[in-house]
Formats: sequence, C-alpha cells, structure tokens
Amino acid sequence: MTSTSLITASDGVRLAVHRYTDIDPQRPTVLAVHGWPDNHHIWDGVAAELGGRYNFVAYDVRGAGESSCPATRSGYRLGQLVADLGAVIDSLEVGQVHLLAHDWGSVQGWAAVTDESVAGKIASFTSLSGPHLQGAGRFLRSARGPRSLVDVAKQIAGSSYIAFFLTPAAPELAFRSGIGVKVVEAVERIGGSGTRAQRVSPPRAIGDFVNGLNLYRENLPAPLFSPGPQLPRTDVSVQVLAPRRDYFISPPLQRLQGAISLRSRVVSIEGGHWVVTARPDAVARLTAEWIEAVIRGEVETSVEYGESRQAGGRLTLINRLLARLALLLK
Repeated sequence: MTSTSLITASDGVRLAVHRYTDIDPQRPTVLAVHGWPDNHHIWDGVAAELGGRYNFVAYDVRGAGESSCPATRSGYRLGQLVADLGAVIDSLEVGQVHLLAHDWGSVQGWAAVTDESVAGKIASFTSLSGPHLQGAGRFLRSARGPRSLVDVAKQIAGSSYIAFFLTPAAPELAFRSGIGVKVVEAVERIGGSGTRAQRVSPPRAIGDFVNGLNLYRENLPAPLFSPGPQLPRTDVSVQVLAPRRDYFISPPLQRLQGAISLRSRVVSIEGGHWVVTARPDAVARLTAEWIEAVIRGEVETSVEYGESRQAGGRLTLINRLLARLALLLK
C-alpha cells in the first residue's frame, strides 16, 4: 500500500509523491517517472517486483494523476520538469536515486542526467521508450545508406501522431469524446501479444490525456529540427531497455541513446511501447541487474545485448554499434 505526500515545485505546482515502501536509508532507492498519458500507477507491477529489495517511489508528473497543473502552458517546459525531478529527489533525503523512466518520463530523465544541476543526484538511469530530444533530432539526420534511411523513415512514421497533438483544440476534443482514449487503448496492445505479456491497462483520467498534450506543445518540434551539432553527454551509468516492437520509439533510435553515456548498455527486449505494464517482471529484473552492477562498479563500457542472452553483468558482447553510431554522428 502506497503512502502519498505532496511537495511544492519551484513555481508552486503541487507534486504527488507516492512511496510504495518505507524509506530505509540502508537500501538503494528507485525513483520512477511515468510518461504520457499515464500516471504513477503504470509502475504498480514493477513496484511489486522491486519493493522487497529497494525503496520504491514514483510521482505524478505535473498535470497528471494527483499532481496539480501549472498556471500557464509554459509550466510544462523541459527545464521545469527537470527541476521537478530534482525537487522530488531532494524530498526523499536519500542522497542519490536510481532513476527508472518511461516515455516522456524518459525524455525528462535524459534531460536530467545531462544537466549538471541534477545529474549528481542520480546514481543510475534505466530508460524505456523515451529519447533525449536532441538525440532524436540527431537520429533523424543519421541516414547514410538504404538501411539507415529505412530506419529513419520508420521513426518518422511512428512519430506522425505528434503533428496532430500540436494542432489546437482537435486533440482535446478527441480525448474528451472518448475516441482518442479508445485509440490509445488499441495501440497499447501493439507488441503485447506474447505468451509472457500481461493485458494490464493502468487507470487513467481524461486530465492525464489532455494536460499531457502540453508536453508536446511546449517542447516540440524545435529539438527535432535543430538538435545541435553533437549528442549531449553524461557521466551517469545508463541502461536503455529497447522493446523490439515499439512502434513509437523505434529500436534504432533507442540504441543511439546509449551513446550519450560512456558507461551504458542497451538491452533489446520483447514487447511494445507499454512493456512496463505488459512485462513488469522483466523490467524489474533488468532494472535490478543494472542497479547492482552500478553498485558493484562493474559498468565499464558501452555495449548492446539481447534479452535472451542475459548472464548477470557478464553478457556476451553482440556488437559495438553504439560506438560506431557516435562516431558517425560527430
């Protein structure tokens, strides 16, 4: 059973912080951040798996769940979201946290681990289905041949919904009418038909859908069109869990994100965009494996693995794709 507290962000927004466990200072703390159109409940299954070993905390991003909304749309800008994350970490009084994030939560996570004011509070980062926005922009310019051109084209197709979200009024009408909600519930099942997958849809309110549109409107599309000359960098150890059947954030894009950290790994796993709820056991297992590797100091270099070839922290190296991509994009 969770306990909930409210903290006040720098602009007065009230953030609902949910502790799935008591905070034991002797145990590592996992802080989970959800994406759109979810709230903290997307982590219920993962929390059930990890709560016996770690302090587990999740919070409702501004405008979602039990958190309040900012007074203006500009309150959804990425800089403010990173400040929120830092404020939540400070409120836990545990020093550093192991960050676990999905979708727009991962977008915030990438921004946080590449922000000097917050990165020192993060011991490790596990990202699912959410890129660094500048990294996404770089990926869209990465085509150097037929194969990579196809990868970029697939990602553009998977991101085509963003144009609709950026239009005024129409998305709100779609979600308030219930049609948009049904569409999300349908696409949520993509990639979740495996024998190990669960059919669990977390509870959502209309506000989670509608308020979250401001994440897109305040932060896109500028970084996609003008991403800067090179990928950002972080010293935080990063794990990218890349669902093989994620239609919205393609595996090639997710693999590129690993190049942002020199100490990272990319694990290709079975599932779709909402693998968090479809396979919480797998997400929890890989997250715990990464946390323990970081605690033991066994994270050394950037590598890529397949989920089927796990063997603790000593998995066989498949290839050096991340390093080659990083060099290609310089």
